[in-house]
Amino acid sequence: MFKQNNFSFTRRNFIKRVSSVICGTTLALRESSVLGSRIGKNPHQKFNINVYDRMYDGHRPKGCTVIAIEYADWPGNEFGLWLPEGINVNGKNVWGNWKEDGTHQDFTLDSQGRLTWKYSKESFQLNSTLTPDEKNSCFWCRHTFRNKSDRPLSKLSTQTCFHLVNAPQFISIRGERLWACLDGQWTTTDKVPRHESPDPRRIGFLKEGVRSERTVIKVKSFPSATMAETAHHPLFIAESFGATASVGVASRNFRSLFNNNDYILRCIHSEPFPIEKLMPGESEDLESVILFSKGNHEVLLDRFEKLKSRYW
Repeated sequence: MFKQNNFSFTRRNFIKRVSSVICGTTLALRESSVLGSRIGKNPHQKFNINVYDRMYDGHRPKGCTVIAIEYADWPGNEFGLWLPEGINVNGKNVWGNWKEDGTHQDFTLDSQGRLTWKYSKESFQLNSTLTPDEKNSCFWCRHTFRNKSDRPLSKLSTQTCFHLVNAPQFISIRGERLWACLDGQWTTTDKVPRHESPDPRRIGFLKEGVRSERTVIKVKSFPSATMAETAHHPLFIAESFGATASVGVASRNFRSLFNNNDYILRCIHSEPFPIEKLMPGESEDLESVILFSKGNHEVLLDRFEKLKSRYW
């Protein structure tokens, strides 16, 4: 159930559907709308937003809440957002949308079109907010932690996951249109040795200077790897076929980039450094932006730099 200004919208009937064939595999999805509102009823607006409880076979078989975003200029492409995917406090995971108690999120919508989800425990509160910015063709993401306890909290972080799986024009099977600045050069991720990862579809990059070793760090629990190449820029870009459109994610004070290019998600991440210490009564933000642009990755990069200088 979704609430706006003390009014309730009725949840849609549970529906089933089968998505289009992706990489020769048919992905079955069940979903129910948890947000009866659309931001974008006006045909001149750029964004159309819904919030669903949706199943992801192999990742979230019991389902979880996703924000579904459509951009008016790119019909037939739906982008997904887990806001957030997980929460960590004192360096430990305390909530995840893959866990039993994390499968559903109650978002509220205010008069400015902002979506907000609140999560509260005895020691802290987290407010996660998504703000549409029609003028700049982007969304601003903010995770605000507040320390409710009488002791300092440390290493507070979230993960924000942006999906391309239902945006077929932006899918690149080998990462050939996923752009990142690695070792100081803008390149596509098919150019790095993905085969060195336990699952070549899942690779990450740490910001330059985070570690000195030029090695591949393999993770077996969730088959993936942190690659030897270092990230020199917070922006991770997915370019469309023909390079006529681009979408990208970037975090403020970024620490890492990550791509899970499996057929279920096709997600990209730009994650910030954790909040190292939060004293009792203090609040602090983790911020990121999702940008949409006509043109190739260079056009999107130029737009990001202008926004960054103005807002960050």
